[in-house]
Amino acid sequence: MQTFTASQAKQNFGALLSQLEHSPVAIARHNKTVAVVMLPAQAQALPNPRLQARAEQQQREQQRLMRHQQLAIDLLCAPPAEQAQKLQGAHAVVARWASEGLCSADYIDRWQAWLALPLQQLAPLMCGDAEGWGPAMRQNSPFTAAQHPTIS
Repeated sequence: MQTFTASQAKQNFGALLSQLEHSPVAIARHNKTVAVVMLPAQAQALPNPRLQARAEQQQREQQRLMRHQQLAIDLLCAPPAEQAQKLQGAHAVVARWASEGLCSADYIDRWQAWLALPLQQLAPLMCGDAEGWGPAMRQNSPFTAAQHPTIS
């Protein structure tokens, strides 16, 4: 990318426009780039950071959903002793959140209520929309925290 000083850009605007046919042009003032000029087609080809961030967030949520679907299947298929152990671990994580103030009371209260349900009712909540709470609850899950302490 060629750089023009602000003065050069003003005095040689035609040369700046000619340079745009080859690549975008940086405009500097006091040795700092203050602007980048490019053709409209070049600008349209740039990725939209907002759309990219949304796509990345959707991908993370999809991964959380798949992880919770597997957790729900594992819980439902596990022997009763293993089910009780996994639920006890999740209760312990939620209790730690509450005692150490690690999580919003909304999540703590909701997870405590969910964990009190029978597994046949808990599993669909973990994997569904849960009245709009599903993605947030999967992001703050005591199951993934119990399995992977660095993941929340």
